[in-house]
Formats: sequence, structure tokens, C-alpha cells
Amino acid sequence: MKQLQAVIFDADGTILDTRELIYQAYHHVLSLHGYDVPSREIIFDEVRGHAADVTYGKRAIRHDPAELVKIHRLFQAEHVDLWSAYEGLHDLIQAVRNVGIKIGICTSRGSGVVPMLEHIGVKDFCESIVHADLVENHKPHPEPLLKVLSELGVAPSAAVMIGDTDADIGAGLAAGVAFTIGMTHGVGTREILEEAGADYIVDHLDDILPILKKHHG
Repeated sequence: MKQLQAVIFDADGTILDTRELIYQAYHHVLSLHGYDVPSREIIFDEVRGHAADVTYGKRAIRHDPAELVKIHRLFQAEHVDLWSAYEGLHDLIQAVRNVGIKIGICTSRGSGVVPMLEHIGVKDFCESIVHADLVENHKPHPEPLLKVLSELGVAPSAAVMIGDTDADIGAGLAAGVAFTIGMTHGVGTREILEEAGADYIVDHLDDILPILKKHHG
């Protein structure tokens, strides 16, 4: 295996704690348009690793998903108070940068992820940010991850994919990355990540650096 050259992070549920933001946005849009709002557990199960238009296409059949996504994104843009960076993110980013490993973001969130990364002060450390609006296919399809790696100039065999869902792990496997790390603090459970085939499963961002050092050499 090649020396590790790049770390690719998912955004929601991996470096950004957006669980409340996600639920409140779906609650707002669905109730506003006369639909029943399912429980948090059901919402998180349905949205795990998917772009918002997929969920609205199933849940809001009387409306155009694209129009609902616009309202969804506007709500999220106006509610910065409902999300935060996970504890330990900035220390991890700095440590990764210090050993010369490139950082990329591969997310099913739309273009709104860019100001979110800027808001928490990590955007400038990310040499490639590929969001849902830049690709035709979404995770677990390898397209977005391969696009990140292409922009970084790094072969899949020298990269790691880190995410909280089976879609993240699936994308990593499909792209042929060196290994994958599943995070349990998002919407994916340990069982889901194990079934997806994650090489490592951790509970906190602090648990990632020792794994990276092991593979970086």
C-alpha cells in the first residue's frame, strides 16, 4: 500500500454536527406543504447518505422536489444556530496538515456546504470540495470521491475516505481507496458501518489521527 497522501471527509455527521439542522429543515418543509413529518429516526434513516431531492421525491409526491430543496436550503442557511463543528475537528485538521497529507471534502450536501466550512474556519485547509451540485451521481457511486481525488492529484490507493454512513463507505470501496473509517457520531450506527465494510469504526474525531499515522508511515 502506498504512503497515505490524502484524507477525504464527508461533511454532515462526520465533521459537521448537522443532525438538528437536517431534522428541522425537513420538519419545516414537509409541514409547510401539508405532509406528515416522520420521527427523527425515520428521517435520518431515509436521508443517510442521500441528497435532499431524493428524500423529497419520496416524501412529498405532490410537489416538485427541486422547489422544496430550495426552501430546505434557505431554511438551513438562515439557521446557523442549529449546527456546529464536531469537537476535535480543528486539532485533527491541523495535525493532518502538519504531516503533509492533503484534505478533501466529498459530501451529498449542496453548494451551501462551502460557506459552512468557511464559517467554522476549515475551508481554506480543504484543497478540494466536491458537493452534490457538482456531480451527476451521488455516494455510494464513486464519481464524487474520484472527482475529489482527481483535483487533489492523488491515486485512490493513497487515500482514505472518512464518513458516518454506508454511502460514504460504499463510495470509498467503489473508488478503491486504501481504507475507510466510519464515524458513529452522525446518523450511521456501528452496525450499519460494519455491514457496509468499514475498515475502522471510531466514535470521536480524536480516534482518527492514530489510524492515519499507522498508515502514513
